[in-house]
Amino acid sequence: MHSDRTPIFKLIDYTWTLPNTALGILLGLVMLALGGRVHIVAGVAEFHGGHVGNFFASRPPPFCFAAVTLGHVILGTCHKELCALRAHEHVHVKQYEQWGVFFLPAYALSSLWEILHGRNGYSNNFFERQAYREDDKQKL
Repeated sequence: MHSDRTPIFKLIDYTWTLPNTALGILLGLVMLALGGRVHIVAGVAEFHGGHVGNFFASRPPPFCFAAVTLGHVILGTCHKELCALRAHEHVHVKQYEQWGVFFLPAYALSSLWEILHGRNGYSNNFFERQAYREDDKQKL
Protein backbone atom coordinates (compact mmCIF):
# COMPACT_ATOMS: atom_id res chain seq x y z
CA MET A 1 0.00 0.00 0.00
CA HIS A 2 2.68 2.50 0.98
CA SER A 3 5.66 0.83 -0.73
CA ASP A 4 6.16 3.76 -3.12
CA ARG A 5 6.68 6.23 -0.23
CA THR A 6 10.13 6.99 1.13
CA PRO A 7 10.66 6.52 4.89
CA ILE A 8 10.54 10.27 5.56
CA PHE A 9 7.18 10.59 3.80
CA LYS A 10 5.84 7.55 5.66
CA LEU A 11 6.86 9.25 8.93
CA ILE A 12 5.07 12.41 7.85
CA ASP A 13 1.95 10.38 6.95
CA TYR A 14 1.90 8.72 10.37
CA THR A 15 2.51 12.00 12.20
CA TRP A 16 -0.14 13.91 10.21
CA THR A 17 -2.75 11.25 11.06
CA LEU A 18 -1.58 10.67 14.66
CA PRO A 19 -4.53 12.25 16.55
CA ASN A 20 -7.01 10.10 14.60
CA THR A 21 -4.78 7.04 14.84
CA ALA A 22 -4.49 7.53 18.62
CA LEU A 23 -8.29 7.52 18.90
CA GLY A 24 -8.40 4.35 16.80
CA ILE A 25 -5.76 2.67 18.98
CA LEU A 26 -7.68 3.59 22.13
CA LEU A 27 -10.88 2.07 20.73
CA GLY A 28 -8.90 -0.90 19.43
CA LEU A 29 -7.51 -1.55 22.91
CA VAL A 30 -11.07 -1.63 24.23
CA MET A 31 -11.87 -4.19 21.53
CA LEU A 32 -8.85 -6.28 22.58
CA ALA A 33 -9.87 -6.11 26.23
CA LEU A 34 -13.31 -7.41 25.24
CA GLY A 35 -12.10 -10.38 23.24
CA GLY A 36 -11.04 -8.79 19.96
CA ARG A 37 -7.90 -9.40 17.92
CA VAL A 38 -5.46 -7.24 15.98
CA HIS A 39 -3.34 -7.75 12.87
CA ILE A 40 -1.02 -5.33 11.09
CA VAL A 41 -1.66 -5.18 7.34
CA ALA A 42 0.36 -2.82 5.12
CA GLY A 43 1.24 -0.62 8.09
CA VAL A 44 -2.34 -0.41 9.36
CA ALA A 45 -3.57 -1.89 12.65
CA GLU A 46 -6.76 -3.87 11.97
CA PHE A 47 -8.75 -4.64 15.12
CA HIS A 48 -11.75 -6.94 14.89
CA GLY A 49 -14.17 -9.18 16.71
CA GLY A 50 -14.92 -9.70 20.34
CA HIS A 51 -17.90 -8.27 22.14
CA VAL A 52 -17.51 -4.84 20.50
CA GLY A 53 -17.49 -6.34 17.01
CA ASN A 54 -20.55 -8.44 17.81
CA PHE A 55 -22.33 -5.43 19.31
CA PHE A 56 -21.93 -3.22 16.23
CA ALA A 57 -22.66 -6.05 13.81
CA SER A 58 -25.99 -6.66 15.53
CA ARG A 59 -27.22 -3.02 15.63
CA PRO A 60 -30.02 -1.94 13.30
CA PRO A 61 -29.24 0.55 10.54
CA PRO A 62 -27.91 3.23 10.69
CA PHE A 63 -26.04 2.19 13.85
CA CYS A 64 -24.48 -0.98 12.49
CA PHE A 65 -21.25 -1.00 10.56
CA ALA A 66 -18.81 -3.61 9.32
CA ALA A 67 -15.67 -1.47 9.56
CA VAL A 68 -14.57 2.08 10.33
CA THR A 69 -11.19 3.71 9.79
CA LEU A 70 -9.44 6.12 12.15
CA GLY A 71 -6.07 7.18 10.80
CA HIS A 72 -3.90 4.08 10.47
CA VAL A 73 -6.39 1.94 12.42
CA ILE A 74 -9.34 -0.03 11.07
CA LEU A 75 -11.97 -1.32 13.49
CA GLY A 76 -14.00 -4.19 12.07
CA THR A 77 -16.78 -6.36 13.32
CA CYS A 78 -15.00 -9.59 12.31
CA HIS A 79 -12.03 -10.84 10.33
CA LYS A 80 -14.22 -11.90 7.39
CA GLU A 81 -15.66 -8.39 7.04
CA LEU A 82 -12.20 -6.84 7.27
CA CYS A 83 -10.97 -9.03 4.46
CA ALA A 84 -13.98 -8.12 2.31
CA LEU A 85 -13.65 -4.39 3.02
CA ARG A 86 -9.87 -4.06 3.25
CA ALA A 87 -9.34 -2.27 -0.09
CA HIS A 88 -12.16 0.22 0.64
CA GLU A 89 -10.93 0.93 4.17
CA HIS A 90 -7.34 1.34 2.99
CA VAL A 91 -8.57 4.07 0.62
CA HIS A 92 -9.80 5.84 3.76
CA VAL A 93 -6.32 5.44 5.26
CA LYS A 94 -4.93 7.26 2.21
CA GLN A 95 -7.58 9.95 2.67
CA TYR A 96 -6.46 10.41 6.28
CA GLU A 97 -2.89 10.76 5.02
CA GLN A 98 -4.05 13.56 2.71
CA TRP A 99 -6.42 15.35 5.10
CA GLY A 100 -4.78 14.58 8.46
CA VAL A 101 -6.57 16.06 11.46
CA PHE A 102 -9.09 17.68 9.12
CA PHE A 103 -10.44 14.37 7.80
CA LEU A 104 -13.12 13.74 10.45
CA PRO A 105 -14.59 17.28 10.30
CA ALA A 106 -14.49 17.21 6.48
CA TYR A 107 -16.18 13.80 6.43
CA ALA A 108 -18.89 15.01 8.82
CA LEU A 109 -19.46 18.19 6.81
CA SER A 110 -19.74 16.21 3.59
CA SER A 111 -22.38 13.97 5.19
CA LEU A 112 -24.24 16.97 6.60
CA TRP A 113 -24.20 18.68 3.19
CA GLU A 114 -25.71 15.62 1.56
CA ILE A 115 -28.39 15.24 4.23
CA LEU A 116 -29.34 18.91 3.99
CA HIS A 117 -29.77 18.42 0.25
CA GLY A 118 -32.05 15.41 0.69
CA ARG A 119 -29.44 12.77 -0.12
CA ASN A 120 -27.98 9.89 1.85
CA GLY A 121 -25.23 11.12 4.17
CA TYR A 122 -23.20 7.93 3.77
CA SER A 123 -23.54 6.78 0.18
CA ASN A 124 -23.36 10.33 -1.21
CA ASN A 125 -20.50 11.40 1.05
CA PHE A 126 -17.55 12.65 -1.04
CA PHE A 127 -15.07 10.42 0.80
CA GLU A 128 -17.21 7.29 0.51
CA ARG A 129 -17.80 7.85 -3.20
CA GLN A 130 -14.05 8.23 -3.71
CA ALA A 131 -13.33 5.08 -1.66
CA TYR A 132 -15.87 3.02 -3.61
CA ARG A 133 -14.45 4.28 -6.93
CA GLU A 134 -10.88 3.40 -5.92
CA ASP A 135 -12.00 0.06 -4.53
CA ASP A 136 -13.77 -0.73 -7.82
CA LYS A 137 -10.61 0.16 -9.80
CA GLN A 138 -8.52 -2.19 -7.66
CA LYS A 139 -10.97 -5.04 -8.28
CA LEU A 140 -10.63 -4.74 -12.08
